[in-house]
Amino acid sequence: MSGAESADHVSVHLTGCADDDAGVVFGVLEDAFPEGTGPPRPESRPARPGAAAPTVWCMVVDARTRRAPRAAGQALGGPVTVDLFGAADPVRQVKEELAEAFAVEDHGTVPGEHELEARLRLTARPA
Repeated sequence: MSGAESADHVSVHLTGCADDDAGVVFGVLEDAFPEGTGPPRPESRPARPGAAAPTVWCMVVDARTRRAPRAAGQALGGPVTVDLFGAADPVRQVKEELAEAFAVEDHGTVPGEHELEARLRLTARPA
């Protein structure tokens, strides 16, 4: 990514969830930001020899492509941990879209020189 492009892009990483839940979350983001940089991809890294490999689902969202209407509440089978990496305003936009579709717990933000990292926990909204 070039510097000009990266200012509007948010890297989204999902962990601690089933494949179906990752698909639901990325579906919401694909609807809200239709011109992402490609389909989500899983990355597995074994924690130690013989241990099950945890999966991290990754996607890059281009905040310049945000569109309405926003997603209504979506069902999840369990909680999903989301890490967002990018410039403050694009990260805020992604958080807003996720909050339209899910119950969101903010688990902290770490500011950097040119970007920030935010950790969220998503669950289905109560009926």
